[in-house]
Amino acid sequence: MSAISAEELLFIKAMRRASMLLKLSCVLLLIIQRDTESTRVIGECRTVVQGEDVDLSCRLIETTEDLEQITWQKSTAEETQNHNFMLINPNGVTTFLASNGLSGRVQFIGNPSENLGSIRITAVRLLDEGTFKCIFSVFPSGTYTTEIPLTVLVPPVVSVTIDVPPVTGKNEVVLATCMAAGAKPQADVTWKSGTFGSLLRTVTNFTQHTNGTTTVLSHLLGLPTRAANQQQVQCVVSQSALATERSYNYTIDIHYPPQTVNITFSEASKATVLRCVADGNPHPNYIWSRVAQPWPGSSVRAEGDILHFLSLSSELNGLYVCEASNPYGRATGSLNVHISSETSAACWVLLVVILCLIVAALIWYRCKYGQFPWSPIIANQQFQAPLQVEEDEPGTSGF
Repeated sequence: MSAISAEELLFIKAMRRASMLLKLSCVLLLIIQRDTESTRVIGECRTVVQGEDVDLSCRLIETTEDLEQITWQKSTAEETQNHNFMLINPNGVTTFLASNGLSGRVQFIGNPSENLGSIRITAVRLLDEGTFKCIFSVFPSGTYTTEIPLTVLVPPVVSVTIDVPPVTGKNEVVLATCMAAGAKPQADVTWKSGTFGSLLRTVTNFTQHTNGTTTVLSHLLGLPTRAANQQQVQCVVSQSALATERSYNYTIDIHYPPQTVNITFSEASKATVLRCVADGNPHPNYIWSRVAQPWPGSSVRAEGDILHFLSLSSELNGLYVCEASNPYGRATGSLNVHISSETSAACWVLLVVILCLIVAALIWYRCKYGQFPWSPIIANQQFQAPLQVEEDEPGTSGF
C-alpha cells in the first residue's frame, strides 16, 4: 500500500466534517418541520342574520415564537378581490385601512399577548358575506393563516294582499297572495285555511335576485262566492333567519252587488225610525224616497241606512223606498207607513182619562157610603107595594 498524502488526509477530514454538518442540519430541519406542522391558526365558520353583530375568532396555537403582526383580509360580495383591511401590532394598536367597506363597523376584541386575533363586525350587511383571513406573522418561522367563511342570512319581508278584489263569479280567481320578499335562503310559504281549504288550491312562483336573495309569491285560488267572503286564512312562513315560523292572518274579501233589501220599522220612546238592511260588499250607499208623493221635508231625516221620523202625523203616510247600491249593482226595498192623526189620538187619550176618573169616583163613593149612587133607587123599585082597588060584589047593594 502506498502512503496517504497530507492533501488526501485533509480532504478526508473535510468530507467527514461536511457529512456531520449535513446530518445535523437534517435533524434541525426535522425538528423545525415538526414544530411548524403543529403550529397553526384556528377559527370557525360563522353565520349571522343581517343587521346583527358577529364575532370572527382566530387564535395561533402551539408556538412560543415572537408575534410580529396580525393581519385581516377579506374577499366579499362587495369587494371580491382579496385585500387587507386591518393590521394589529403586538402592543394591540390597530390600523384600519381605507376603503375597506367596514369603516366604523369593525373592532379588535382579541389579545395579542395570548395570540388571540378576534374581531367584531357590527350591523352586518348582505354585502359582508364572503371569506375572511386571519394571518399571524411570527419570527422566525413566518406566517400562519386560517380562512373564516361568513354567511349572512336575510329574513323575508312578508305581506298578504290582493291586487284587485275578486268579484263573485263562476271562474276560479286569486283570492289572496302571500309574498315573502328578499329572503336568503329562500323562505318556505304554506297556507292554513281549515275546512275551507278543500275548496282552494295554491300556486307558488319564485324570483331569484342578483344579490342572492329570493322572493316567493304564493297565490291562493278558489271560486269567488258570497260564502267565501270573510273566510279566515293564514299564510305561514318559515326560514332559517327566523327563530320560529310566522303566521299572518288574512280575511278573504269578495265583492258583490247588494242583494235583497229589507226595511224594518222601529218605534222607541225617543225616536221612530226606518232601517234599511242590505247585504253587499263593499258596504252599500243608501238613497231614501217616497212613491207618488213629495218628500216630507223637515219632518224626516235620512242618515245612510236609517230614516228618522222627527214628528208623527198622517202627513208622513205613504210608501217609502230604500235603494242600496255599490259599484257592482243596486237593489230596492219598500215599506208602507200609516200614522194616525194626532187629533184622533188625543181624543182617545182624553176618553180613557175621563173613564178612569169616573171609575175612581165610583170607587170613592162606594167606600165612603157603602153603596153606589144608584143603589137607593134600585132598592126603592124592588120593595115598593102595588096599588089595591076594592069593588062591590053583584047583588049586595043596600038598595
